[in-house]
Formats: sequence, structure tokens, C-alpha cells
Amino acid sequence: MHINRKHICMKEHKCSQCDYKSATTTELKIHMNSKHLGIKNYKCSHCHYAAYHKSVLMKHLNSVHLKIKNFKCSYCDYQGSRRSLVTQHEKNVHLLIKDFKCNQCDYRTNTKSALTTHINAKHLGIKSHKCSHCDYAAYHKSALTDHLNSVHLNIKNFKCSYCDYQGSRRSLLTRHVKSVHLLIKDHKCSHCDYQTTENSALKIHMNSQHLGIKNHKCSHCHYAAYNKSALTQHLKRVHLNIKSFKCSYCDYQGSRRSIVTRHVKSTHLLIKD
Repeated sequence: MHINRKHICMKEHKCSQCDYKSATTTELKIHMNSKHLGIKNYKCSHCHYAAYHKSVLMKHLNSVHLKIKNFKCSYCDYQGSRRSLVTQHEKNVHLLIKDFKCNQCDYRTNTKSALTTHINAKHLGIKSHKCSHCDYAAYHKSALTDHLNSVHLNIKNFKCSYCDYQGSRRSLLTRHVKSVHLLIKDHKCSHCDYQTTENSALKIHMNSQHLGIKNHKCSHCHYAAYNKSALTQHLKRVHLNIKSFKCSYCDYQGSRRSIVTRHVKSTHLLIKD
């Protein structure tokens, strides 16, 4: 048996649930617990994390709590707590290898998790990461963390180097710098001369100006909008009767800025259009 297991590596222990085979009963037990039973016996003493076996728990302790980075990049000074992190870093930064391809479109990435996120977000519409404070749901964990920081915790860690602006996400700060200070509009419409600082604005432009797509529908009436902000304005103005815009000369309030502007012109400035 020693020769079979150590040198010939015969896998004589078979899983009753799938085609998995192992050389030892210990490996088979780990497989059963992790893949079929969902049992996590190894629990972290510092947080709520639990693992299927001891080696995974040790990796968690080293990377999260002890901050031990034993694995080094062969191209730069980068260090990681897991070999997989360094491998991913080398592929992404130095080798530019994207060996995970989507079977629905031309999307390619260097990690399986990124591919799964892409498929869930773009093709299946699955938002598995849900906020515990509201109805918000995200395609991946980082987006949920951004939501929590910006909406519920109001944490703004990203500061503008040109003014006092602070953002809860790096992407918001980048967009602010591009649009306000650098005036960079690097997203161009392929059908007209429209240019914008962000891809989401270009998508809204395409849907509204060229495709006529109105994805944001009102739950109270038949109204549909090209973007979420327009739908929010509709809800406030029509259904909630919220009047956010105030006249600077009297107590008049309006649900739209244009209504208040028209009021000021006709009532106070006596301007007739």
C-alpha cells in the first residue's frame, strides 16, 4: 500500500456523489465536506471565517490577520500572502495574460472569479451581493462595499488634489477630476459628435438619442426613462409631489428648476418669453 500511495499515486478512494478520486481517505473526506456537505470545521479565532480544512485556515490567518507575504513577484517588488495572488499579479501586470474567455462574447480576463462576475452581470443579471440596510444588490462584493461606504457609512477616503472634493470611490474621484479639472471627454459616440467623460453617460446617450431604449420604468404609471435620475425626478415631481426648488424672492417652490426659473422671470423680473 505504501508503494501504491506514495510512488504510483493510485487513487483508490472514490466519491459516491461525483467522479472525484483520491489516494487517501483524508483527502476524500475533505472533498466530501467541502463539495457536497458544506461542512467547515476549521474556524478562525479572530473573526467569523471558517474553512473546510486546516491549510486553508492557515492561509487566511497569514494573509488577513498576520499580514504575512511570503510570495514575491519575479518581475517587481510586489509581495502577496498567497501564491495565487502573485500569479494573478504577474499575469495581469507583467505578462498581460487573459486565459479565461467568456463563451457568450469576446470578454477575456486573467481570473476565473472575474469571468464569473462578468457572466453574472452581463449575461445572467444575477446580483448575489445584497445590502443588509436597504434593497441594493450588486454583482460583486467590491461594489457592495462601495455602496455601504458611500450611502450608509458616508466614508469618503478619496480626495481631489485640485479642490476640496472628496469621494467615496476612486472612480468617482477620477470622474470628478476628468470632468471638472482636466475636461477630458474620452468616450465618443460612434453615431454623432457627442463626447463625455464616462462610459455610463455615453450608454445613456446611445439609448436615448439613437436607440430609443427606456429601461427605467415607473412602478406607479406607464412612464419610462432613459436613466435612473430622470425616473427619480419623475417620482418626486408626479407621485411624491416633492418640490425641491425654491424661489429666492418669495416662498414659491417648484418640482423642477425650470418651473422656478419661469416663475422668477414672469413674477419678479417681469420677463416675458
